[in-house]
Amino acid sequence: MAKACIKAIGADRIGMRLSPYGAFNGMVPDADMNVLYEKLTTELNKLGIAYVHIVDHSSMGAPPVSPELKDSIRKIFKGTYILSGGYDLNRANADLAANKGDLVAFGRPFISNPDLVEKLKTGTPLATPDMSTFYTPGEKGYTDY
Repeated sequence: MAKACIKAIGADRIGMRLSPYGAFNGMVPDADMNVLYEKLTTELNKLGIAYVHIVDHSSMGAPPVSPELKDSIRKIFKGTYILSGGYDLNRANADLAANKGDLVAFGRPFISNPDLVEKLKTGTPLATPDMSTFYTPGEKGYTDY
């Protein structure tokens, strides 16, 4: 699939979001999880895609992605490396300062705080996400924060 997308629009416009240890419908990690993601990252790196976005769903109850796997992916992948998963401003700045990633993505905080950047700059408290309104029709959850 990545190769087909690259052929259609170019590697510099392709990114891959990976969720090692993600849990969905009873999925569980297996003993070869790290090896699988290291191999996948090696192959994606060969393709020259623009970025890899690593999602750690442990803040939502999934097993945490091991720091060793995150470090290994960081070493393997030569493009932009994006971290995400339960970040706040302090943790994001600490991980960026430690060169653990190039960027940090904020998902749920951004959905519930359309003015997230300004709030982070000024230290204004964030609105609490209401996940029951995420990705549903209507204005609740999108225009009422």
